[in-house]
Amino acid sequence: MKEEEFYYKSRQVRLAIPSKGRMEKETQDFLKECGFNVQRNNRQYIGSINGPIDLQLVYQRQVDIVRGVLNGSIELGIVGYDLVREYLPDTKKDVVVVHDALGFGKCSLEIAVPEDWLEYSIEEIKQKGKNSHIRVATKFPKLTKQFLTSCGISYEIVSGNGSLEVYPELGYSEIIVDLVSTGKTLKDNRLKRISGGKIMTSEAVLIGNRTALGNEAVMKVTRGLIEYFEATLRAKRFVSVFVNMRGENGKDIAESIFSKKSLEGLDGPTVSSVYTKKGEKMYAIHIIVEKEKLQDAIKGLREIGGSGVVVAPTLYIFEEEPKRYKNLLKNLEEN
Repeated sequence: MKEEEFYYKSRQVRLAIPSKGRMEKETQDFLKECGFNVQRNNRQYIGSINGPIDLQLVYQRQVDIVRGVLNGSIELGIVGYDLVREYLPDTKKDVVVVHDALGFGKCSLEIAVPEDWLEYSIEEIKQKGKNSHIRVATKFPKLTKQFLTSCGISYEIVSGNGSLEVYPELGYSEIIVDLVSTGKTLKDNRLKRISGGKIMTSEAVLIGNRTALGNEAVMKVTRGLIEYFEATLRAKRFVSVFVNMRGENGKDIAESIFSKKSLEGLDGPTVSSVYTKKGEKMYAIHIIVEKEKLQDAIKGLREIGGSGVVVAPTLYIFEEEPKRYKNLLKNLEEN
């Protein structure tokens, strides 16, 4: 038995998730939405997922998750993509982004300036900084430096902790670079966004240690996570629609459905016979419809004789093989 095989028989594969803040709640909500049985006693920093995939959960600060996956003490982690970009060395490929869009933790890293400034764009900020360095408070010095340098802005980085929004008011800096979601906090602190000041957009991603992903046990867990993540995210966009319809045969009904673009569904309708007490020729139709097209679908079903429309949420829509799993295998082979 290989050393790494024995290692993963002695303990479960580890998935690190955020231990505080909005990302903690949103990550746990997402895992539960995916159908995972999340177990955690009180405020302990070790938990578990017990079905349908079994693994160990480690609750950490996001920065520590990135570092843990980088050094291999953690196999997998869920973090904001902004922190992946900030804390991973650009030249190292020890960490792989396994899933790049988990659909929560959405925000943007942006420049914010005092609302009483006359400047409204990155070009105007560049002109303002011609005579002296602009002091910039941020928790993202690497990304901030790269962006400001590319814009030709003369700057001085002020390392920030806690609430950066108050820094300009206290005179610690002229402007800030911070994560923005709704923009309400900026407005409450008399700051404003500027045109061209968005450095990057971010959301939660799943990352993995490249070496660990070469292990069969780790890859099995990783594929399972991708499967359930993808199936859950895909299902959010669709609903199941059930309707009864009179007709001579299932083929004619299917053709009627295909005549309506709003009723295309994923692959086509399921048409089943309904056995009525009166002996009428009745069929039950089931189609999967995009939520945003539901009203058009209901209208189309009524136009071709549908009645008793029932709409139900979909929990999962599994593909034959997730595209992101294929991309992961390709990534591991190429590097």
